[in-house]
Amino acid sequence: MAELYYIDIEEEISAEGYQTLLGICASDKREAINKYRYEADRKRTLYGEALARFMIAKQAGVRMKDIEFGRNPYGKPYVKDQNEVFYNISHSGKYVVCGLDIEDIGVDIEEIREIDLDIAKRFFHVKEYADIVSREISEQIPRLYDFWTLKESYIKYLGVGLSKPLDSFYFILNGQSIHLCSKEDHAVYFHRYLIQDNYRLAACISRPDPINMEKISLHDLAAYIDGES
Repeated sequence: MAELYYIDIEEEISAEGYQTLLGICASDKREAINKYRYEADRKRTLYGEALARFMIAKQAGVRMKDIEFGRNPYGKPYVKDQNEVFYNISHSGKYVVCGLDIEDIGVDIEEIREIDLDIAKRFFHVKEYADIVSREISEQIPRLYDFWTLKESYIKYLGVGLSKPLDSFYFILNGQSIHLCSKEDHAVYFHRYLIQDNYRLAACISRPDPINMEKISLHDLAAYIDGES
C-alpha cells in the first residue's frame, strides 16, 4: 500500500533533536540546508529529507543514514540501489509531505492563498479555466488549487518536470470523481486530501489502491534515528 506522511514544520523540537535529524543527511545536503537564509526554508528541506529517509528505511529495511539518492535527467529524485522503493516530497506553508510506493508516485501540497486567476488562464487547459470561473467567487481559488495539486502530482509522477506543459492535459472533477484527459496511454489513479481548511494535497499512483496517510511528529522521527544508533 502506498503511504503518505506529513509533518508540521512549526512543531517545536529540541536543539539536540534538530541536530539528530541533520546528522543523517549527506554532507552536501547539510551544507545546502545551512545556506538557506530563512529558517522556514531550512526546516522544510531538512524535515523533508528526514521524513523520506525514515519512510524508505522502514520499507527497504536499511539504515536511514545509509540511503543514497540520485536524480533523473529532469531532476526527479530516486533511491539508488532500490528497484521497488519510490518516493516524492512536496512542501508548502507549514507542511511537508512525503509519498512512498513500490512504483512511481507523485505528490503535491499547496497552501491556499489569494492568487490571480490569470495564472490558470495562462497555464491551465481551457476547460479547467472554464470550470474555475464558472463557480461562485468564493469557490474559484480553492478550485484552482484542486487542479493545481492534481496537475503537479501527475507531472511529478511522470518525472518529466516542466517538459510537459500544464495545458497539454486536463482534469474533469465531478464530486469525488477525478478523470484525467491526456495523450499518455498508461493508467494512473489520484487521491485528494484537505489538510485543515487551507491546504490541498494530491497524490498520483499507478494502482487503484487506497493510500495510508498519517501525520508524524519530529520527536518520533528523531527517536527512530536514535533507535538505530
